[in-house]
Amino acid sequence: MSAGNRILIRGGTVIDGNNSPGFQASVLIEGDRIAAVGKLDSIEDAEEIDAKGKVVASGFIDPHNHADSEVEGGILKYPLADNLIRQGITTVICNQCGGSTFPIGHFLDAFDKVEAVTNVAILASHGQTRRQAMKQTGILKPCPEVWEAMRNLLREEMEAGAYGVTTGPLGCTQDQIPTAELVEAALAVAPFGGVYASHIRDEGETCQHLEAIEEVYTIARESGATGHVSHLKLWGYPNWGTTEPVLDIFDKAKRQGVRMAADQYPYIGGYRGFYSLLWNFQGPSNTDPAWRQDAEKEVARQLDILGGTDRLIISSHEKDDPLDGKTIREAGEILSVKPEAVVTELYLRSPKPSLSAFFLAMQEEDVQVFMKSEHTMVGTDSHVRVPGSGASHPRNFGTYPRLLGKYVRQEKIMSLERMIFRMTARVADQFGIKGRGRISPGAFADIVIFDPETVLDKSTWQNGYLYPQGIEWVIVNGRITVANEKFLRKGFGRAIKRGGEMYAI
Repeated sequence: MSAGNRILIRGGTVIDGNNSPGFQASVLIEGDRIAAVGKLDSIEDAEEIDAKGKVVASGFIDPHNHADSEVEGGILKYPLADNLIRQGITTVICNQCGGSTFPIGHFLDAFDKVEAVTNVAILASHGQTRRQAMKQTGILKPCPEVWEAMRNLLREEMEAGAYGVTTGPLGCTQDQIPTAELVEAALAVAPFGGVYASHIRDEGETCQHLEAIEEVYTIARESGATGHVSHLKLWGYPNWGTTEPVLDIFDKAKRQGVRMAADQYPYIGGYRGFYSLLWNFQGPSNTDPAWRQDAEKEVARQLDILGGTDRLIISSHEKDDPLDGKTIREAGEILSVKPEAVVTELYLRSPKPSLSAFFLAMQEEDVQVFMKSEHTMVGTDSHVRVPGSGASHPRNFGTYPRLLGKYVRQEKIMSLERMIFRMTARVADQFGIKGRGRISPGAFADIVIFDPETVLDKSTWQNGYLYPQGIEWVIVNGRITVANEKFLRKGFGRAIKRGGEMYAI
């Protein structure tokens, strides 16, 4: 269609993103905008979509996505990778967990040339600006001189269109990355209305997660930036059931007028490298029996934290690997070794297999408690996935349909209107994305039409490449990308930039 296209969506239940009841209405799209919402007659030259019995919602905005950098080039290399758009995502916020993309201006300029399937907004990288600042100053340790150079670089990134700064101090000590440095990063973006988003220092692995979340609160309070905790979770069975003290920190922030929220994916498992089980183990990687014994003891400790040997599922990057999709207990049976010996057995092979793993480290009850909280919104922690590009977490294909199907229709843990609010306007408001996230005249025409009776995810731990069902139509910037659940192999996404102006805070 040309830039002057018209689309009339007829007879659907419009859920506008404002957490208000759905209503029967038609939606008229002209060009890249919503022109009207209400009782509309036939429109001359308009393509009509029959939405009777369907829900018409704003396109979903993913606040935590890695599309910019994963899969050897990410969305720039695979602009039509449809695992995002076919679950209803029309905008992603990239460069997460400390970030690897720098400078963002180059990425945004390149993005607008590749005709990608989704819109992209981006955060500035604390990790990369920190490295550049150390290079500029010649000082390879945290100090005020480095922080000043880092702040200048972050301000340039904000002027180029970033929506805030992303940090990833996971596992870092105060000597390595002090809280004071993170405050300085947040101070650089706060005058622009920016977000401070963090993959926190600890998500429960060492039971320091409360201190890590409290740190985000402190940084938001001292800087004036909007605090954001990435992929909120309670990792490890020793922490299960302790959601209340976590949410107390968010409640405290709200009482004190500190803006702070979190995103969350609806799965009990995370995704990491298989050999990360040896991250905390110090010792030579050789066949010394003492080394193996100590390494296996460390692996056993971590498996115990997960809750048992059936809560780690191996995901192989090798074709026809018999270990793919197997629990570590099942892998031990195949290799004729104890489960805790599987890691060292494979690690010491030459060459060692290329493996990742799903760590089922959370419990469903906690996932639902966080989901119901006013402080959370939907996020995927996903990235571009195309067949043959390695293992895939089911969230890469199924996050939003899973929430709509499993948690709204089947489990009934909240209303459809509230869930859609968490997927759309809640995210737009948190990050300051203008003109998207709501169905209203004048807004950009990013729209999802789905069947509330059939929508559901299909991807599993064993097969993460299954498309969902029930996401019938997806429109991006007024152009149809998915029609009758069929991907049209066309992309109409744009780079979305925050205005580079500074605000008084």
